[in-house]
Amino acid sequence: MKPEVKLLLVAGVGYVGFKAYQIYTAIKKLSYAPTGINFALNKSRGAIGGTLFVDIINPTAANIKVDSFTGTVKTADGTMIGDYKGQGLVLRPGVTNVRISWGSRSSLALVNLAIGISQGKYPVLTFNTVYNISGFPIPTSFKMDTKAYKPTFV
Repeated sequence: MKPEVKLLLVAGVGYVGFKAYQIYTAIKKLSYAPTGINFALNKSRGAIGGTLFVDIINPTAANIKVDSFTGTVKTADGTMIGDYKGQGLVLRPGVTNVRISWGSRSSLALVNLAIGISQGKYPVLTFNTVYNISGFPIPTSFKMDTKAYKPTFV
């Protein structure tokens, strides 16, 4: 292989690596400010799901274009109560309000969750999210103490 071609390949790989690092660091700087949470009963499926309303705060000066995202919702003891996925969005500098709806994987876990909420025992939920940006999967997570938001059933 000619030295010029090798140089171009190395430069290309270096550029892609640099861009990936920039995206990764920008995603890791995001912060989350939940604004509310609702639980709902899907009567046609006989399952319980939920909707989280969250402000995603982008402190960088760059727009972050998210191709899609997926994630799971777990309780503090590690019980998976649901999963979610979303379409593309653009996280502009400042605050972007996002609505994340999830469906249950285990109705039993959600029934126990609903009973606990009705008795005043609000769970701490962990949202584990994987952002897909330009083909790069970037994982992140945040915890939410639902007691501060008094979840409602819709």
